[in-house]
Amino acid sequence: MKNKYFVLTFLIIVFVCIISCIPVFILAVGSVTGDYELSVYLKGVLRGQGNTYLLLFPAFPTLRGFVETLFYEPEFYVVFWNSVKLTAYIVVGQMFIAVPAAWGFSRCHGRLASLLFYFYTILMLLPFQVTMLSNYIVIDALGINDTHGAVILPAVFSTFPVFLIYRSFLGVPEEVYEAFSLESSSRLRMFYHVGIPLAMPGIKASALLGVIEYWNMVEQPLLFLKTPALWPYSLYIPGISYDNISYIFVCSLIVLIPMILIIFGGKGAVSEGIGAMAVKK
Repeated sequence: MKNKYFVLTFLIIVFVCIISCIPVFILAVGSVTGDYELSVYLKGVLRGQGNTYLLLFPAFPTLRGFVETLFYEPEFYVVFWNSVKLTAYIVVGQMFIAVPAAWGFSRCHGRLASLLFYFYTILMLLPFQVTMLSNYIVIDALGINDTHGAVILPAVFSTFPVFLIYRSFLGVPEEVYEAFSLESSSRLRMFYHVGIPLAMPGIKASALLGVIEYWNMVEQPLLFLKTPALWPYSLYIPGISYDNISYIFVCSLIVLIPMILIIFGGKGAVSEGIGAMAVKK
């Protein structure tokens, strides 16, 4: 009986995995398919009339879309590196803010600190639509609207990295801090030599999750960036004409590859860092 349940569970998992991978498969196939063939198979989606078919393999595979994208479309490089810049600046800025903030919350034991952390985590539950107006007012007052700083600055002070890294600091046994305090009374040295190394799984997980989140952000650039030259790929790709449908597939596949590499390379760190959130104070 147990073997039957195991086999059934395994088959369900395999089925769900296959269904989840279908969009990536379609993306990969579409990137090596010509515009005419795509327009025939995707007529219902592109023109609003006719039927849409699942393209399993192109009749005439071609790499023309990759050649045109990589050698004749400089706009793609602009939006791609805009995405890299925004993501890198946001994640690095978050680490500079979140790590010390999480350390401070983890080392302050008292009702006032607990209450402050409680209100702080409430901000994590608020969607961007709720804080959008206040963010816009502050950014407009600072005079950085329609610049990358308008997207980077609010994201740097995100609350989720603080919450995740805070749980990692709590996972460090108190005896370790007490043992270090016998050698040095410097809190700063304790932070650098004990806190950061032992909480590194949570820090890595926070950074990786931040990369995945901000690589695909849409709402923040849509609100704060009006100049197309400043757009990330997430705003650029939806604006591509359907007359060049293969270009859309190629662009989408290229920007997906870095995330696939990051997810497979850092899945262990993410799992370990998320596991630290189960530690109770």
